Amino acid sequence: MRDVPSAEACLRFGVDTDALRLLPGGQGKTWSDGRLVLKPVGPSAEHTFRCEVYAAWRSPAVRVPEPVATDRGDWSADGWGAHVLLPGRDARLLDELAVVREAADAFHDALRGLPRPAFLDERDDPWSYGDRLAFEGAEPIGDAATLAVVDRLLVHLAPVSAPEQVIHGDVLTNVVVEDGRPPGLIDWPVYFRPAAFALAVVATDAVTFHGAPVSLLDDWATGTDWDQLVLRALLYRLGPTGVFAQQRRLRGPLVTHVERLEPLLDAVLG
Repeated sequence: MRDVPSAEACLRFGVDTDALRLLPGGQGKTWSDGRLVLKPVGPSAEHTFRCEVYAAWRSPAVRVPEPVATDRGDWSADGWGAHVLLPGRDARLLDELAVVREAADAFHDALRGLPRPAFLDERDDPWSYGDRLAFEGAEPIGDAATLAVVDRLLVHLAPVSAPEQVIHGDVLTNVVVEDGRPPGLIDWPVYFRPAAFALAVVATDAVTFHGAPVSLLDDWATGTDWDQLVLRALLYRLGPTGVFAQQRRLRGPLVTHVERLEPLLDAVLG
């Protein structure tokens, strides 16, 4: 898989190659010609699932990227997928957390009732491992510091009764705002967990990585399982941190992830 869209992908999607520019974020692999956005496709089953859901989207309360098929009717070409550029800017953190929650709630309302995708059983990456650590009893892995925090959290886990559904596993930094339009939500990692778990991930991410007050966890509390979902949100993020630490690949805010968690742990476990 290339980091730059191939000539084949550009041809199949009808991209204006003269206007093609690298977009910020997207792990340095997301490109746009001003009309379409191209990015590498991960597991094909997950990409197809997302495209089919987006193509049938009917919710007026939240915007999603419109998927683009190739001139042959496929959702990908040469390892790349495409969608129409969603107008707007990134939501401002932490000033627009209410908009982030609005987008998350509307998105999950629209997804309710979708069956569990089979590809979730086969997906194998650090974030899927974090999900299994949080919900399925996966064996903890990582360096000593990460494992110590994981162990503190695991002893407090109890069963969760909330129904599961298809959710977005990384809402916080993927909300798009445009004046006069509903919020948009992009870059969708698919999971099948309680909808409130997605909110718990947003809230704990906001506190851990963006300096939101710990009181946000109380402000966003919803349902009787909230405390358990907060614990699982922390484990979900610690999973990949442990993987990267073990591989000596910690980068950016993950270098200080465990340190950032200390004030949050005291509040949550206390």
